Amino acid sequence: MKAISRKQLWNACLGNLFEHYDTALFGFLSPFLAPLIFPDKEPIVALIFTYAIIPIGMLARPLGSLIFGYIGDVYGRKHALFLTLAGMSLVSGCIAFSPTYSQAGLLAPIIFCLGRALQNFLAAGETMGGAIFLLENSSENRQDFFSSLFSASSMGGHLLASFGVFLLAHYNITDPGWRFLYLCGCVTALFGCLIRRSTYTEEQSVKLSRNIGSLKNTLWTYRKPLLCIMITSGFASATYSIALVLMNGFIPLVTTFSKTEIMKINTYLLILDFCALPFFGWIASKVPREKLMLSAAFGVVLFAMPLVLSLRSASVLGIIGVRIAFVILGVAFFAPFHAWAQQLIPSTARYAVISLGYALGTQALGSPTALLSLWCFQKTGFVVSVSWYWMFLGLLSCGAIALASRTKKVQILEKG
Repeated sequence: MKAISRKQLWNACLGNLFEHYDTALFGFLSPFLAPLIFPDKEPIVALIFTYAIIPIGMLARPLGSLIFGYIGDVYGRKHALFLTLAGMSLVSGCIAFSPTYSQAGLLAPIIFCLGRALQNFLAAGETMGGAIFLLENSSENRQDFFSSLFSASSMGGHLLASFGVFLLAHYNITDPGWRFLYLCGCVTALFGCLIRRSTYTEEQSVKLSRNIGSLKNTLWTYRKPLLCIMITSGFASATYSIALVLMNGFIPLVTTFSKTEIMKINTYLLILDFCALPFFGWIASKVPREKLMLSAAFGVVLFAMPLVLSLRSASVLGIIGVRIAFVILGVAFFAPFHAWAQQLIPSTARYAVISLGYALGTQALGSPTALLSLWCFQKTGFVVSVSWYWMFLGLLSCGAIALASRTKKVQILEKG
């Protein structure tokens, strides 16, 4: 297969960056939107309710992964990727004009829920589709690095969203400034969509049988890799949610630091994340990617509780140090993730299986992380309780990586 060009590489990463900017905005805006959407609730209750909107895509994302996965496997990667990014642009534009509680009452959170559901429906086909396109057109010895580069573009989207929210908070214009951020997402995604349409060629798509009835058999055949991808993607999503979403609202609750100060720190952490991903992708090309992922997952199990416990009495440097540790654990796990997942599934079923596994994992396991962690803290009063769910997913991921390795070895032996 022809190697991917530099222009196609950057367009794949830019499309992913725009998609993650749009989907990350709500998580970063949650502490500021909470009093606008639920003004009659106590601050912590309003924040819990707002975080509860994040997992709304639990049903929408798996459905989107099946639909766009089918389109990508049958009609070609190009068509699926164009539709997803165009849809993201449209939805972001609609969210920009969503009413608040003072304008529409209970209709306001319903509209935000609908917007989140549509975003997740479309994002299900974008994230994995772009990674599949990129790695299918790259040589084996560069896949770990390209995997980390694609993941870095995800962090680039988070970085832009975090920086935008920080600027609004710094100048005290989050309302109505949050609408401008969504409008920016609408325009940039549309721009990326137009570039993508003119760049991807039909020869780079994978044409397969158009029998949709075979999808069920495909998912059953690759049920074990599907389960492993679901668990590991859920853990990866939870790790970033802990480090870059939950902490923005949690730290101001248990310390004297303001939300604006925490958002400033968050933006710097995203810069670190963005730069560290290619480095760990290079490391993954030198050591077995499974060992790197296992080390990160087990590191969460060992260090999550003591790190979280130190937050309550930590200085600015202490808080930065803890969150850097969180970010490093997430980067080490996620840098080789796309390359690791794609080696488990043949190209003929890759888009549908990986997209569905990633969608189920990020939504069913990853997206409720902020909600469940904050709920544990509210119920127990223990600071360390916010790490319990994260640690549980870390243990599951260790088992999933081991199962995937064993399944892969069995497949190799059967072919041999």
